[in-house]
Order: sequence, then C-alpha cells, then structure tokens
Amino acid sequence: MRTDMDKNARELAVHLALLRDVLNPQDGTEVDTALCSVETFCAVALRVMAKTNQSKVRDCARTVEIKARMDGTPVVRGAA
Repeated sequence: MRTDMDKNARELAVHLALLRDVLNPQDGTEVDTALCSVETFCAVALRVMAKTNQSKVRDCARTVEIKARMDGTPVVRGAA
C-alpha cells in the first residue's frame, strides 16, 4: 500500500490550522511558542518521512499505534 505524503501533509496542515484558530494564541506567549514547536516538529517529521523507506515509516506508525492502544489513547488510522 502506497502512502500519499502530499495528502498527509495537507491533512496535517488543516489540523494544525484548526488548532491555531481554536487556541488563538497571542504572538510570543507560551501557547504560541508551544504551537510553533509542534508545527516545526511536524514540518521536520514530514521531510524525514518523505526521505525514509516506506516500510520503516509503516513499521514506526504501527509501533506508535500499538503503544497508543495499550495506553488507551484514541488512534487515528491512516494518519501516518
């Protein structure tokens, strides 16, 4: 199964924009800095995923999903 990284990046951008709109942080606040950190991390992660063998990305996504299920955290299938 092939992963559409462009689709994932678009969906992630929409989700991050939603968070920014809902949180509506003032520039320079702790919330703004935290959100900027998450946005930067996501941008780096997308670049790394694009340059990584797809089987390794799927393996990591599977591991994260298993851990989330064990921890009782909601899981979004197809997010990675």
